[in-house]
Amino acid sequence: MKFAILLLLLLPSAVFAQTTTTDTVYSSHTKDKYVITVRKPAGFSAAKKYHHVYMTDGGIGIGDYVLGRSKSWAADIPSNCIVIAIGHIGNYDTKRPRDFIPSDITKNEETNFGKAHLFYQFLKNELIPSMEKKLPAKKSRAFIGHSFGGLFCLYMLFREDKLFDHHYAISPSCWANYYELDKIEAAYFKTHKELKAEVTIYVGGLEFLNKVLYSSRSFYNTVINRRYKGLTINKDEIGNANHFSIRKPAVDRAFAQLKVL
Repeated sequence: MKFAILLLLLLPSAVFAQTTTTDTVYSSHTKDKYVITVRKPAGFSAAKKYHHVYMTDGGIGIGDYVLGRSKSWAADIPSNCIVIAIGHIGNYDTKRPRDFIPSDITKNEETNFGKAHLFYQFLKNELIPSMEKKLPAKKSRAFIGHSFGGLFCLYMLFREDKLFDHHYAISPSCWANYYELDKIEAAYFKTHKELKAEVTIYVGGLEFLNKVLYSSRSFYNTVINRRYKGLTINKDEIGNANHFSIRKPAVDRAFAQLKVL
């Protein structure tokens, strides 16, 4: 017995910080399954309120970084945040365009393209209620998305419900589906002069070859000129960053913002 206690005392503190759980959920809206990985901070307490940070691409890219799947590629998650990462099962090359690219105005959708409205319903009606039933103590909801996920992050600004308080769009593909996002924003502006949200767009200075830099600037300038009441939006251009190297500094800056909220 004494040996067992001594062994526990000698174990590294990281052992007691293993707070990552994984589950598979099915969406009746998208008719597909997702891997949901929840990462809680060390010392998690059910009595304490946390920022619920939802993010796309839980199985690749920023998901690998945020969930700390390797020592050399591991984000420092603030102690006031719980990460809820959404990962696709199977071919994410076809499922990402399906779930993250909108087609609300043009109705230009196919089997594996342009069904962001269904993924939105999955978040609204299924995932968020489920998470908040398990984790009812919440400071706010935040969303982080990269590339098509960043596009989806901005798309949600113009939906009927404001699901998230803080939006972090990293290298958003604002150009996708022939600039559908611009068309959605224009339609929204015709009937709305208020947009209560906090938004930060991160874009790499080297992203001029993939349309991301210029389309993000254009979207940002358009929204700024609308002068929406209640909107706080910032654009952070990270020089010498490309579509992939931007992920780490952008995620770090997003968590730095949440850390002090």
